[in-house]
Amino acid sequence: MSEAYRIRLAYPFLDPLLAVHTSLIEPLPHQITAVYGEMLTRQPLRYLLADDPGAGKTIMTGIFLEELLVRGDLKRCLICRPGKLAEQWQDEMYQRF
Repeated sequence: MSEAYRIRLAYPFLDPLLAVHTSLIEPLPHQITAVYGEMLTRQPLRYLLADDPGAGKTIMTGIFLEELLVRGDLKRCLICRPGKLAEQWQDEMYQRF
């Protein structure tokens, strides 16, 4: 509990791409721009992330959620995805984040 509190208080002084550097991913520039330049800078933090297949929605979602968790800003989250992708999506999120 105290470690989470310390991270939350220290966050502005830590690595600005903390979720990227603590995950097993190498995001593309457009993914970093989308998450850190657009999504995290706006209020309220509610989004529908939809794009073409292969655009990196899973990576962007993982970065976004990880940042919100580290900051203590995530209370609940609803993720909607096609039924066929449920297992694949869960596996990717578990392995990478």
